Amino acid sequence: MLALGSSAWCLNPTFKMKRKLSSIQRPFLLHISGAYRTTPTAALQTILGIPPLHIQLQFEARFTSIYRLRIPLPPIITDTQPHNLDMKATGSSTHPSEHLKPNQISFEDGEAYIPRKDIINIFTDGSKTEHGVGAAFCVLTNDIWAYQWSAKLNDNNTVFQAELPALHEAVIYVSHLPNHNTSNIHVDN
Repeated sequence: MLALGSSAWCLNPTFKMKRKLSSIQRPFLLHISGAYRTTPTAALQTILGIPPLHIQLQFEARFTSIYRLRIPLPPIITDTQPHNLDMKATGSSTHPSEHLKPNQISFEDGEAYIPRKDIINIFTDGSKTEHGVGAAFCVLTNDIWAYQWSAKLNDNNTVFQAELPALHEAVIYVSHLPNHNTSNIHVDN
């Protein structure tokens, strides 16, 4: 919290600011080290390897000014100019879903089932009735029932808890397919 806005107020700290920051830092140094309160602050900083607070804040202020705000610093501080520095890339220039890897899983909002010959369709379901709780998935390839999996679960499980194993097993099934065909896993909730 103390460093908030330090690029505005701590580029060139005054003696009074340095003394105030040192008095703020001192109780923490004493508590960390367990030293007597008569121990000088500079000695505590040296022993603990913690720089004086005004120097750390001044570093943060200069860093923020030159890298974030793109404000040049005086030549007596540094001869590095903001236009000579590379901007750090933030975010991604393209959305990852537009460039899927061959074995990458992506999610789409539910759409109507449209049979296509080049896509493996997997339908998952979990249910809870008075007869018990179960999970299952089936695989359709070219509209032919190619594989099915089912499991009975504990009667204490919820419907949502039944949906998850079906989805999990479907993802495992797809990940073990020998060829990297496009697969759609249809979940009903």
